[in-house]
Amino acid sequence: MEVVFNNSAIKIKTIISTASESNADLVISEEKGAERKSVLEIREKDSVFTLALFWSHFSDDAQPSIYWNEEGRILFVGAGYVSAVVNVATRELIDINYPDLFWGWEFIYGNILELGELDCRLYSTAGDIIGQAPVDPPYDYDITEKEIKFSSIVMGKTSIEFK
Repeated sequence: MEVVFNNSAIKIKTIISTASESNADLVISEEKGAERKSVLEIREKDSVFTLALFWSHFSDDAQPSIYWNEEGRILFVGAGYVSAVVNVATRELIDINYPDLFWGWEFIYGNILELGELDCRLYSTAGDIIGQAPVDPPYDYDITEKEIKFSSIVMGKTSIEFK
């Protein structure tokens, strides 16, 4: 799969592999035994950044999820039981999370919401964590001008305020 942006492109290739070797610029792995390897290649003008993501999932159809802040050169990536925020310009890991199951990213009011099975986190587009809230499936969420309100059976009502 390849996603093309204004000034960059991200190519993602996933294979079934338990081999941990990689010549990537940065390697991210979940804490549990990974069974898949995704290689993300970010091409910007004359530079290429390669990220290796080692992860696992119970579904054969699962794929990594990304959100790319092209202007800030910040990559949000997650799959299986790992999610991370990467500064592509400096090739450094800003944050890593090991959720019980990563679901995806959503752009909300200039922020990035990480959805997970038991935990949701809100980040600035620069990768700084704003807050987090415990949840349990099935859960709903409503977005107001001030916060994201979550509602679930076990955890009840939780929220993350925008800053």
